[in-house]
Amino acid sequence: MSAPATARSAMLKIDPDAWLAGLMGRPVNRVAGPVASGAEKEAVRALAELAAAPGFAYARVPTAEVRLTHLLEDAGFRLVDTGITLEAATIAGTARPGSDTRLARAGDATAVAEIARTAFRYSRFHLDPRIPATLANEIKREWAANYFRGQRGDHMVVAERSGSVVGFLQLLAGKDGALTIDLIAVTEAQRGQGLASDMIRFAARECGAPALLRVGTQAANVASLRLYERLGFTVAGTSHVFHLHAPVA
Repeated sequence: MSAPATARSAMLKIDPDAWLAGLMGRPVNRVAGPVASGAEKEAVRALAELAAAPGFAYARVPTAEVRLTHLLEDAGFRLVDTGITLEAATIAGTARPGSDTRLARAGDATAVAEIARTAFRYSRFHLDPRIPATLANEIKREWAANYFRGQRGDHMVVAERSGSVVGFLQLLAGKDGALTIDLIAVTEAQRGQGLASDMIRFAARECGAPALLRVGTQAANVASLRLYERLGFTVAGTSHVFHLHAPVA
């Protein structure tokens, strides 16, 4: 579905997400604001058109944009996640002795994809009760696999134990000099051993000397928040994530 003219005039954008549509087997659209003052009627009309058509839509809204939040709720969108963005100019601590982290190689693709398929619990897809866990897992598996296809990510770091890959860190390089943690996961058996911290410290040293590290996580994921705080990250922003499973009854 292309963005309606009324949505454009309201500064509300509705853009198709072909990659996610392919995985979900239905049309998928991304909604983004803000909504211009005085243009609520046009935005309401555009969202109503979206809600009346079969498919799935999502929106990430800064928590201060209450106008758009209300418009989305009125159109049938439901809150599935509250996200927290954190940033750090330097990473606290040093790599532990014996830490085995390195840049990913082509031969790591299968192991990384399997970790991504099984390691996530708090993504917006996993938190949405209307998305089956098997589909949420598949989305994360394909997300990570896209790094090896050259379709997403600028760097990837992996952690090894006894010669096997047990964790990975997928990164995006921004035009502002920041390095964003796109995905990070460790196998359940290896959690609590500092592997995530080791990979982040490695990335800060070896992945382009970033001016800033940035990460987004879920308010529900308390363990991740504590990890980033220990490493020196501080809160830079917050947002709500909404999903629409249309048509709405």
